[in-house]
Amino acid sequence: MSIQRPRLPRVLRGRRVQVTHVSPVKFPCLLVDGDGWVMPCADDDELQGLTEPDFIDDIVAAFDASACPLELRLVGDGQIIGLAPAGDPQPNKLTAHVRAYFHRWTDREAPVILHPLQAYVTEVAATIHGTPVRRRPRS
Repeated sequence: MSIQRPRLPRVLRGRRVQVTHVSPVKFPCLLVDGDGWVMPCADDDELQGLTEPDFIDDIVAAFDASACPLELRLVGDGQIIGLAPAGDPQPNKLTAHVRAYFHRWTDREAPVILHPLQAYVTEVAATIHGTPVRRRPRS
């Protein structure tokens, strides 16, 4: 039995923001929180469901489909979170986060890096969605 992946606290319970296009990045994206969870994000709408404006500092790293690091920003009235490119591709940092996630939170090996990087990020996202997680992290 797999457990539900944790989401950041939902302070504004009734918040249903429909976002068509806020982030000028290539999806899917991968968000990494302070506990080492890697959360795939298919589009801006899913980004809003995975994050909370008051807790964007809990995301310690984020990467787009090309392994470019991303910065989370509040846009509009401060209730919508957007992603912005923050540098050149960093596939080594991305794969380090992915390997750490699979080692710590699953009983499965991390996907092998693929080229182009977009294929790798897409494979990681699909693998995370289809992999049961551990109740407690492995050290």
